[in-house]
Amino acid sequence: MPWGEEGQSLAIQDALAWLRRELLEMQRQDEQLLEKLLKLHTALRELKVECADWEGSEPSRDGFATRARSSSEDLGVPFLPGSSLKCGASRRNSLP
Repeated sequence: MPWGEEGQSLAIQDALAWLRRELLEMQRQDEQLLEKLLKLHTALRELKVECADWEGSEPSRDGFATRARSSSEDLGVPFLPGSSLKCGASRRNSLP
């Protein structure tokens, strides 16, 4: 069924409107993802500083043995974003 010029114009306008909605949704999702990644980056940086402080304050600890134990001891321990996780307090002899 042939379309007239007006029908083609409406179909193109509809398609462009759909594309705009999709692109706006993708942009919103990108912004949310960026926010989550920035929070995660900040949390990781804070943990590194806390762990370095903790490791530096207890020089008698063997870093390798500590990391080896952490792989089995830390299974099932959830990390909650925004929580203040102290390496020495809530993680028994382990480094991330």
